Amino acid sequence: MGGLLLAGWPGPARALDLNGIKVTPSVAYQGEYDDNVFRTKNDKRTDYANHFIPAITVEATPGKHEITAGFKTDVIRYLSYSNLNTERYYANFSGIFRFNRLELRGKEDFTHTDDFPSSELTKRIKRNENYLTGGIDYDVYRQWGIGFDTTWGDIYYLDHDYDPLSRDEYTYATNVYYRLTAKTRVFAEYNYVQEFYKFDRTRNDYRHRGLLGVRGDLTERLSLSARGGYEHLNFSDPSRKDQDVFAVWLEGYYKPLERLQINFLLSRDPTVSSFENNATYEPFNMTLGIAYTFTPKILIIPHGNFEVDTYRNNALNPDNSTMEKRLDYLYGGGLSIRYELQKWIKLDANYEYQTRQSNFSDFNYNDNRVWFTVTLSI
Repeated sequence: MGGLLLAGWPGPARALDLNGIKVTPSVAYQGEYDDNVFRTKNDKRTDYANHFIPAITVEATPGKHEITAGFKTDVIRYLSYSNLNTERYYANFSGIFRFNRLELRGKEDFTHTDDFPSSELTKRIKRNENYLTGGIDYDVYRQWGIGFDTTWGDIYYLDHDYDPLSRDEYTYATNVYYRLTAKTRVFAEYNYVQEFYKFDRTRNDYRHRGLLGVRGDLTERLSLSARGGYEHLNFSDPSRKDQDVFAVWLEGYYKPLERLQINFLLSRDPTVSSFENNATYEPFNMTLGIAYTFTPKILIIPHGNFEVDTYRNNALNPDNSTMEKRLDYLYGGGLSIRYELQKWIKLDANYEYQTRQSNFSDFNYNDNRVWFTVTLSI
């Protein structure tokens, strides 16, 4: 979590300018110590991992349009558990094209990874994830407009023990929006979501969502993207019960002072589960990070997160040999420090603590991670 937050904070923008096309190559080394590599309750195993991370980003802004593309590789080598050695790949492309009252957008994100798939699973599982999105906004009359977005997601697990979780996700979303300002809009949105599982069709489902939201710069110091509302989840298998939940996604930042920025994340939405008798679980997550520019070269980020994972269906709890619903509490926090040694070299130091406490105590764990990163870029 700490690395994700640190990557999201603004940093110095430097690149090779090739006739209006900005190219930013970089290479990084990361050394990581983990005192509970497998996130187990007992018999903890420690290890040190070497990360070698080359990356490149390309940006172009012809006229009002914005085009970005990037690729990154993370080559990971462990000192003790060489069976965990792997390579992760990240590729992305996005384009926004503006024509008077019309905006077209497209995006693709591809990931080949073995990182933990969710807060439920504590095993590193190799998989490919590919999300392709397209959308359109059209200003119909004055501040009023309509939009449509569609997303296809392909999640494929390369570990065959997890074949039942491989799936295709299709989302169709339409909205009506009102522009409060040139950079801010409020909207009402309807989503229709289908999930088709490649190997276990009893998991197939579809969802209806009715959402209200706001997106943009609410003030000069507050930026927010938020939507929330009602979701109905229906399974194709009649033996699985329908679910009705309140779903919410919120992300934003507040900058009360020039040297201080507060980032916050909040989400709640049913997520695919591999736990006994449960097709999904409901994670409610809150994350907060505070960035303080101590000096022009030093950025300090304390951060914390809290999550509650609830399960709807009973399972046998070996703690007391009774049937009950699983309930997990996850806590975490840490500190990240970034130092810009030179314009072309950055140093990062990070510490992060994570714990899970569950009424099914076999799933409890505590994990401490310490890592540092040296990044060279143009």
